[in-house]
Amino acid sequence: MQILIASPRDHLTDAQVRSLLTGDEVGITAGLDLLDSSNAFVEDISDDLASGEVTRNNFADVHGACRLVISRELAWGRDRVRPYMTLTNAPLTARFNLGVFVLTTPDSVRGETPASFTASGFDLLHLLQSGPGDTYAAESGTYFDAIQDAWTASGIGAPLLLDGTASATTLPAAMVWALTETQPATWLRIINDLLTAINYRGVWMDQDGNGRSEPYVAPSSRPVEWTFDTSDLSTDIVGEQRSLASDVWAAKNHWRFVRKNMTAQPVEGAGIYTVTNASTGRTSVAAMGRTIKAPVQYLDAADQASLVAQGDQIIAKDKAVSRTFTITVDPLPPAGHFDVVQLSDAGDSDKCQVTSWTLPLDGSQGR
Repeated sequence: MQILIASPRDHLTDAQVRSLLTGDEVGITAGLDLLDSSNAFVEDISDDLASGEVTRNNFADVHGACRLVISRELAWGRDRVRPYMTLTNAPLTARFNLGVFVLTTPDSVRGETPASFTASGFDLLHLLQSGPGDTYAAESGTYFDAIQDAWTASGIGAPLLLDGTASATTLPAAMVWALTETQPATWLRIINDLLTAINYRGVWMDQDGNGRSEPYVAPSSRPVEWTFDTSDLSTDIVGEQRSLASDVWAAKNHWRFVRKNMTAQPVEGAGIYTVTNASTGRTSVAAMGRTIKAPVQYLDAADQASLVAQGDQIIAKDKAVSRTFTITVDPLPPAGHFDVVQLSDAGDSDKCQVTSWTLPLDGSQGR
C-alpha cells in the first residue's frame, strides 16, 4: 500500500489522510497526466478524461490495467498516462497517483464532437513482454548488476528501485535463457528469474511508474497496512456486498524443492528442501486424510537459504487459496501490490493478502 504521508501528501499527517479516506463529506475527483516515454511529465489532460477505472490483479503477468474514456487522440502505444484521484474536505486535499500506463489502440465513436476514445491500458510491465530475440545469458557478477542490465536492455524507460538486502550476492554459475521456438524468453521472465534466485518478489510497478522488488516475506509475517472493521462506524468503508469462498480443490500438503546447477549431488539440507504440512489448516494431511504431493520443483537458487525461502513462498501460495473474501469498499486509492489487511466482520477477524482490486474513477465503490 502507498505510504499515506509520502509525496504528494507529505504536507499532511497520517491522521489527516485517514480522515479523508474514511470521512463522510469528502469530495472525490479524478485526473489524468500525460507523460512521455521516459515517464517525464508533459501536461495535465484531466479536462479530456470522461470516465474510467483502474484495476490490479497481482497474480497476472502484468499486474496493473486501466480503462479510460478520453476526448483526446494520443500516440497510442507510445504515450503514457498517469491517472490520479484527489480527495478533498476543506481545507484538506490529498492526491493519490494510480500508476503509469501505456494505452492500446482504442475504440472510437464516429460522429461525436469532440471525438471520444475508449482505451485499455496496461502498466509498464507490458513493455517487458518482449524479449532479446536471441539466447541471453547472465554470466557472472552480482544478481543486481544482471537484473539492472536486463532492465536497461529492455528499453522500458523507467527507474528500477531494489531493496538493497541482496545487493552483494553473486551468481554461482551462469544463467542462460536459450532461444527456443516454443517458449522464447521475455525480459519479464529473465528479470523475475534473477529476482527469484535471491528470494525477491517478482518485479512490480508502483503508483509513479517505478519498478520495484524486495525480499519475499510471507504475508502472515508482514505488518497489517489497513484495517477494515465493519463494527467501527466512524471508519468503516466496507460495502454491503461481501462474500467468503472456501476451496480445497487441488490442495497440496507435501512439497519438495531441488536446487538447480549444483556441482555436488543435492541432498536434504544441501540442495533439497522437503516440507510436509501434517496438521496445520484445512489442507493438512490430518484434515485431508491423505498426503497430496506437489510435483517436485527445480529452482534457480543462489544458496540453500534462498531455496528454502523460495519453497516457503510457493507453499504459502498453495496454502492460501483455500479462503477468499470478496468485498466492496468505498474508494481506497492508496491500494497497492499484495497489500496485507485485517478484515473484521461478523465477529471474525482475518489477516488477509489482497490479490486484486478495482477502483472506479467516478468515486463509486470498488472491490
